[in-house]
Amino acid sequence: MNKALNISVLDSLRAFAALSVCLFHFICTTTGFISDKIVLDIFHVGQYGVQTFFVISGFIIPWSMFNAKYELKNFFIFFLKRLIRLEPPYVVSIIIALIILYLREHFLGKTNSHIQISCNQILLHFGYLIPWFHNYKWLNEVYWTLAIEFQYYLLIAFLFIPLVKKRLLMRVFLYVLFLFSGFVSDLRILLHWLPFFLMGIVTFLYTSNLIKKNEFYLTLFCCVIVGLYLYPIFSLVFSAIPVISILLFSEWKIKILDDVGKFSYSLYLIHPLIGLSFINILSHNAVGLLHKFLIILGGLALTFLSSWLMYRFIELPSKRFSTKLNYKK
Repeated sequence: MNKALNISVLDSLRAFAALSVCLFHFICTTTGFISDKIVLDIFHVGQYGVQTFFVISGFIIPWSMFNAKYELKNFFIFFLKRLIRLEPPYVVSIIIALIILYLREHFLGKTNSHIQISCNQILLHFGYLIPWFHNYKWLNEVYWTLAIEFQYYLLIAFLFIPLVKKRLLMRVFLYVLFLFSGFVSDLRILLHWLPFFLMGIVTFLYTSNLIKKNEFYLTLFCCVIVGLYLYPIFSLVFSAIPVISILLFSEWKIKILDDVGKFSYSLYLIHPLIGLSFINILSHNAVGLLHKFLIILGGLALTFLSSWLMYRFIELPSKRFSTKLNYKK
């Protein structure tokens, strides 16, 4: 494998991860809506789509840095590129969340007792600092993963150079550090999730010819062993999917998933706000399996429409602007 590897499958993987989490929320988190245990058990594993995202980030961020010839002196440009790419949709989703909370309270008479809106709470969102202040909660439950990704960007910006240098002992030290970091039980901290990111990182190193096959498979094996001890089995299944896909099916494009994958970030942000709100409102009057199915279908349709609009008018311009920034040589 080499640097010219075509990784077309990534958009399909992003769509798979986003839709897995989306269906988990739609089917499993509305109290009393779906009661069939088999259905709940099937879609409950969709929450582990988050681990798929972590592995993808572990792979694609250093992959992009490698192709752009990143150096440590490019740290601020790298971080600015990430902020320009990701912050505008995030900020718009925060505004949407505030509007929905206002409408729920003033038109439906419902309040969210676990969310107390204040200027401090809103400001803490911009630094992904909510988890560190116990009096405040996320306006959108999926934001916790953005905080983890934000921490990962900071980490990889400093560790990228040691990882790509041909110094085996340094890499082994970092592998061990990443693996044992998983034993940190605090879910707010990147350390707990680092074994998943490591799976993506070593896949990048291997596909870029920076490490040999034996080093790749041994490190991956260690990730699995540690993962079996630390995490639910299905989280490992979902984390294995991107690794296997990149290695064996990198050029695949699943048309429907590929199209959805292009706006999967917007879909991930929007689905608890638009789609899940729609389902929650109508779930109280749902009668029968067909009615519930149609409600979920309606929630998906609204999610697709609103997330595509967010992608078209917010995310895509941000992405284009971000790509115009190049590292200074």
